[in-house]
Amino acid sequence: MKMKNVSLFAILLILLSMSALAGCATRTDVEAMQSDRQQDLHRIRQLEAELAESKQQLKAEIEKSNDPLRERSADMWAEIQSLRADIAKMRGEVDNLNIRLDRQVGVADSAVTVQDLAKRLSEVEFAMVNELQVDLPKTNKDNNAAAATGVTAATAPAATAPADAPEEGAPAAQAKTVEVGKPGAAAADQAAPQAETDPAKALYDKAYALYKEGNYERARSYWAEFTDTFKGHAFTPSAVFWQGQCYYMLKDYARAVILYEDVIEKYQKSSKYKAALLRSGYSWEHLGKPELAKMRFEEIIKKFPKSVEATQAKRSLDKMK
Repeated sequence: MKMKNVSLFAILLILLSMSALAGCATRTDVEAMQSDRQQDLHRIRQLEAELAESKQQLKAEIEKSNDPLRERSADMWAEIQSLRADIAKMRGEVDNLNIRLDRQVGVADSAVTVQDLAKRLSEVEFAMVNELQVDLPKTNKDNNAAAATGVTAATAPAATAPADAPEEGAPAAQAKTVEVGKPGAAAADQAAPQAETDPAKALYDKAYALYKEGNYERARSYWAEFTDTFKGHAFTPSAVFWQGQCYYMLKDYARAVILYEDVIEKYQKSSKYKAALLRSGYSWEHLGKPELAKMRFEEIIKKFPKSVEATQAKRSLDKMK
C-alpha cells in the first residue's frame, strides 16, 4: 500500500514539473513577442524622427538661400533656349508631315488630323499625371512638343478636372462654348455671372488654367494668393496640394515635399490626402531619402489598398527592391 502511494506521489510530481516547464515556455514566447513589438515601435519612432529632421533641414536650407529666384531664372533661361531650338526643329518636322499627309490621318477621307491626335495625347498625359497620379517625368517635354503644333493642354477639348472636381470646382477654362440662340445658351448666360461673382473660385480657376498651360510658377503664385486671401476655404487643401504639384513639375522637390506633408498633417479628410501621400513618397525618393519614401508608400497601401495610388505605390516599392 505504501509503495502504491509513493508511486502516485511520484507521478504527481512529474506532472507538476511538466506544467511548470510548459508555463516557462509560454512566458518566453510572450517576452519574445513583446521584445519584437518594442523593436518595431522603436523603428517607427526613428523613422518619424528622421522625417521631422529631414523636413527641418529642408526648411533651413531653403531659408539659407539668399537668391533662389535668380538661380531658378538662370536655369529656366537655359531650358527655354534649349526648348526654342527643339520647338523650331519639331515645328518644321510637323509642317512637313502635315503637307505630306494633307493634314489627314488614316484613309483619304478621314476627318482625324495630326492636331486631333496631339490633343488627345495631351489629354491622356494630363489625366495620367493629375488624375491617376502616374509619374511621367517626360510630360513637360511632350507638352512643349505639342505646343509646336499649336496645341496646349489648356486647349484640349475633353480634358477633365482631377477626380476631386466637386471639391475644387470645375475650372473656367473647361467650360463648353454655347452659341447664342442655341439650346442651353440662356442657362449658360445665367451661370456665367454667378461664377464671376465668386472671387475665390475665379482665382482658383485662374491658377488651374495656368497649371494646365504648363505655366507652373504663375499658377503656384495664384494658389498661394488663394490660401493667403481665403483662409479656411473648402478649396484650401487642394490649393496647398497644387502648389506642391507646381514645385514638383519644376523639379523643386524640397519645396514640393513640404507642401505635400502639410496636406498630410492638416487635411487628412481631403480628397487630396491620398495623392499627397503618393507625391510625398516620390519627392522623398528624388531627394535621396528612400526610407521616408518607403514609409509613405507603405502607408498608402495600408490605408487605401484598392486605390489607384496604392497601385502606383506598389510599383514604386517594387522598383526600390
